[in-house]
Amino acid sequence: MSQLNLLFIKINRLFNRFLNQKLIKICIYVSLITFLPGLLIGVLIAYFFGPESYNVIDNYISDLGSISYTPAPFILDAIAMTTACFLVPIFFYITKIIVSETKSIIFNSNESIFKRIYCINIDLLAFFGLLSLLSGAVGLFGIGLFSEDRTTELGLHYTFSIIIFAGLAFGALFNGIAVLFKLKKTMFPRFLGLYMMVGPFIVSILFLFPPNSVIRPFLEWMMLLAAFLWLIPESFLILKNFKSTSTYTG
Repeated sequence: MSQLNLLFIKINRLFNRFLNQKLIKICIYVSLITFLPGLLIGVLIAYFFGPESYNVIDNYISDLGSISYTPAPFILDAIAMTTACFLVPIFFYITKIIVSETKSIIFNSNESIFKRIYCINIDLLAFFGLLSLLSGAVGLFGIGLFSEDRTTELGLHYTFSIIIFAGLAFGALFNGIAVLFKLKKTMFPRFLGLYMMVGPFIVSILFLFPPNSVIRPFLEWMMLLAAFLWLIPESFLILKNFKSTSTYTG
């Protein structure tokens, strides 16, 4: 057995210990229960009790973290930092699913060289997707730590805002390509991979070059929605797979 193959086996064992079903379930449930309800509560408080009558058409998401728009800016800060931490294992697990079974082809000398190189490219896409998603998690943590009111002279809040949306957009793009073109299907359907390739990236481009009739704060909310439209389905598909696996083994 080659040293490279042995290294991959050790890494795989480490991942399997770290990315167990119980941990991933906890991370998914905490992320869903924390971010979505917390965001809704933050919007309602800002709308009814904020001095500026907050709304999702005219206000950026980050405004929920400023005392100028809401009496409870700590809500966005808390849910952003908490969710960012619990998303990290989920992102690793998504990558694990995408690259599943590729190593059996890559290290199989009986497979054609074209097929092996093809699988290496799928793994590289998943790897770059993971790096992008992890940077998105860093950005999400950063916007909570450095809110609009604590942005500092360096403008760290704005910087982390760019990191989170760029990370999620490129993460969706790379992983979407991998899901769509992988030789063997994963639990993620190919049409979801197609959406991940196209949806978030188009909305991000629109945010950078907004049409005259659409303002950027609304497009920022659309970028968040575009991320939800693949992150939430993937989370439920993972939970569904856990349930079917436990039912089968039971």
